[in-house]
Amino acid sequence: MRQIEIRKLSEWLRHTLSPKIIQAERERNKLLLEIERAIRALPDYCNQLSKKAEQDIETKHDNRAEYKAAKALAKLTTVVTEICKSVNIPQEKNTATLRGLQRDLSKAASEGARIRTEYLRQIRPYYILDMMTFGGNIDKLRRLSEELHTFLMTHGTILRSLEEFDEKMRTIEKLQTSRDTTFAQRKAMELQVSETRTVETNLRANVDRIRQNRKMREYIQIDENLRTKRKELILSGFSRLGRPLRKLASISERGDYPIAIEVREAVKEYLTKPFSTFLREADGYPKLKAVMTALQSAVSSGKLSLKQREAKKVLDRTEQVVSENSLAKIHHEARTLKDQYDQCLIDKETASLVKEMKDLRQKGRTNRIHQKDLMADLQRITAIEEKANEQISNMTKEIEEFCSKITGEAVKVE
Repeated sequence: MRQIEIRKLSEWLRHTLSPKIIQAERERNKLLLEIERAIRALPDYCNQLSKKAEQDIETKHDNRAEYKAAKALAKLTTVVTEICKSVNIPQEKNTATLRGLQRDLSKAASEGARIRTEYLRQIRPYYILDMMTFGGNIDKLRRLSEELHTFLMTHGTILRSLEEFDEKMRTIEKLQTSRDTTFAQRKAMELQVSETRTVETNLRANVDRIRQNRKMREYIQIDENLRTKRKELILSGFSRLGRPLRKLASISERGDYPIAIEVREAVKEYLTKPFSTFLREADGYPKLKAVMTALQSAVSSGKLSLKQREAKKVLDRTEQVVSENSLAKIHHEARTLKDQYDQCLIDKETASLVKEMKDLRQKGRTNRIHQKDLMADLQRITAIEEKANEQISNMTKEIEEFCSKITGEAVKVE
């Protein structure tokens, strides 16, 4: 098996097929030269006959038959000259243009023969020798058309194979260019992903540095305790009450169940920011109790249209908040923690560190979103690159098989 670098493949192929290529090109060029001469010769002969016909038209007015024949001859030469103009010798001598030439030549020969036959009835018995020469020129066009068709089907196939080979090479070059561009894009994207990971590492390191500060450790612990208290409030005071409270807010706004304006506003606040609203409450959390009392009344009156089982759970929970002061401990502890939290933030160093940490975390979130987008783009680009590699591999095999077929020698492209 012959192994050839792809950049040397075209040169090797043409060298291997050189005898056949030279023979085919010589035959093609000779045939094109004959066609060019023939397609010029017929109009030239038409011009000679046209001049002869014009002279006879001028001199043979007295002989009606000869005059009529001369007029027909003049028309015939004009029409055939126009037909010949439709045949152009192509500058580019490839299979497609030669096929076009063969079709045009065949059509011109057929049309010329038909027109000659049509006018011959009017021309006979005059200009017989001229018509024989004229017919010979048309027959030559037909013969050359047939020879060109034969050439394209025989010796011309080697030239067509080279054209197909060149097309395949152009295709693989385009694929390689596209693949190389995609490869560069993937490398650039991988670098960007790496940069986002470095940014993330640095951001985490800075956050860890801040968390090691003594004042920040205290702040973070208080913040975590507040979050715990928020969960306790939601579980003990607002669990299962979200939907009923939203219903209460809705029917009160529509006027279906009137409640005091301050209570309606409190309902909205507790629906929007329950823990923050709870922390702002005075001892005994009177606003929350007013909200729960209004909810009790609405449930008891059937205005919320709750199922019996759900209604019982809502009434039990509201009763715990209103009458049993079930949230008193949470309220006290949360208020204490909130005071400690606010006290921490009075300290300028702590406040500055808290702001810095929030900024770092925001940058981290932005960086992670950017990294996610880059990873999605990287996955897409990688898939495109893999597809291009697959196409290049398939085209390489196709070129190998093609070269092996036309040379008769097993070829492996490197």
